[in-house]
Amino acid sequence: MTKKQDFIYVVLGIAVVLVIALVVKPAATGELPGLWGAGEPEPTITPAWTPTIPPATAAPTPTPVPTWDGKPRPLGFVDPGTYQIPAGESSPNMTAFPPETASGVARWVTYATIDGQWSGTTGIVRVPFPIWRLDYSDIATSNDEIPLFNCQVMDAEDPNRFVRVFTLNFRDFVAMKDKSDLKKEQWVSTFYEGYHDYYFVINARCIDSYSLKIQVPETYVGA
Repeated sequence: MTKKQDFIYVVLGIAVVLVIALVVKPAATGELPGLWGAGEPEPTITPAWTPTIPPATAAPTPTPVPTWDGKPRPLGFVDPGTYQIPAGESSPNMTAFPPETASGVARWVTYATIDGQWSGTTGIVRVPFPIWRLDYSDIATSNDEIPLFNCQVMDAEDPNRFVRVFTLNFRDFVAMKDKSDLKKEQWVSTFYEGYHDYYFVINARCIDSYSLKIQVPETYVGA
């Protein structure tokens, strides 16, 4: 009976040593117990979820610019506050550029028009061509004593920039009275800075009507 008890104690002792060696010691050192066979590869750990990578967003397709059909586009007026212009602001004291002509242009066609009678500020118009001109010869006065017409061509991308300024007073109107052909030659100005956005500030006094024409070479029709 004593030998049998001794054998049981020995087996229990061996079991305790194995438990300490295989479970207690690895747990204390942070190692996983070796539960797989020797020489076998360790099992891989698969995450419970897989991150989803959003698909790349494709660049938007630019909207094609429609071609011009050759018909004049009316340019309306807007609230001057749109461009931070105080109401009733006097025009700057600037001298108008002399009339210019573009050599080599066979014929000019009207791209946009500005028709009115009173002072006002127009909306923005884009000139999608490299050259254009402003014809301001169609102005009718109500009298020959104190008429005044002032047109400021403004850079829509920089409201502080005056591209060009035209001022006609009673002397100009008297000199061109009954000389419509000469007026059409003198009261035009050519611009060589197209592909740009503009708006126009107009100051009128004793003017019955005016019709300004933004014109481009005929070769640009359908371009």
